[in-house]
Amino acid sequence: MKVLGIHGIGNLRDGKEPEIAVQLSELWARYLAEGGTTGSDVRVAYYADLLEDAGHQGEDGRLEDLTESESQFLADLFDQQELPEPAGVAQGWLTFLLRTQLQDIVASKACSPGVMEWFMVRLAREVCLYLQPSAAREAVQERVREAIVAHQPDVVIAHSLGSVIAYEVLHDCLDVQVPLLITLGSPLAMPKAVFHRLTPSPDKGRGEKPRAVHRWANLADPGDLIALPVKGISRRFDGVESDEHCSVHQTYRFHHVEQYLKTDKLARLLAGVPTGDEQPA
Repeated sequence: MKVLGIHGIGNLRDGKEPEIAVQLSELWARYLAEGGTTGSDVRVAYYADLLEDAGHQGEDGRLEDLTESESQFLADLFDQQELPEPAGVAQGWLTFLLRTQLQDIVASKACSPGVMEWFMVRLAREVCLYLQPSAAREAVQERVREAIVAHQPDVVIAHSLGSVIAYEVLHDCLDVQVPLLITLGSPLAMPKAVFHRLTPSPDKGRGEKPRAVHRWANLADPGDLIALPVKGISRRFDGVESDEHCSVHQTYRFHHVEQYLKTDKLARLLAGVPTGDEQPA
């Protein structure tokens, strides 16, 4: 079985793109094997360096350093947490409210405030950069499209921001047919922050399964802050075959791809993937 992975946020690494893609591919193959899926040809499309070129990634990050649009992205995300509504206020006050909300999330997740702030800042920067029209967005899509065409995967596994990239590319990538798309910890259904900014745009409040995909399954930890709203993928998109809860971790690692790749539910989805000559016509 040929698997193409599309990673999420926080994957910037030192080195050249081909070498890093190999490293990530080996990691994903190991995690899948630990979850019960062995013998697969696993490739991961690496794109984090393309966002770095635009100056939107760094190892440090504070809420105070976010732009207005990035701050508003987090405000939209936190709005899904049933926390106080911060929209419509000046940026300084918005940052204050975001920090207050972040403290509530840190307490609920029992994790380090510094780690959670880094995670949220990285998330806001990378997602906002990708979703705005830019050369970086086009370059990311082109690299992922090239990886899909070159690998001709039986299944695409897309995590976090990678699920947004996969959704858009597979709508426009008619050179291949993908038997199964699996999205993990996906923010695709997140109102305002992501859903309403997708290409192609949702029609009458509904998105649809990408044209190059035969089947679409989604897995999300119900405690994953990014995979919101809960069960949003099946509620907002047509053509989703399954949308399951998948418990991966209770603290900060609620969103890590490693935890998702090791789950029994993912292994069961992969066990039914047609390969080679078995692919649908």
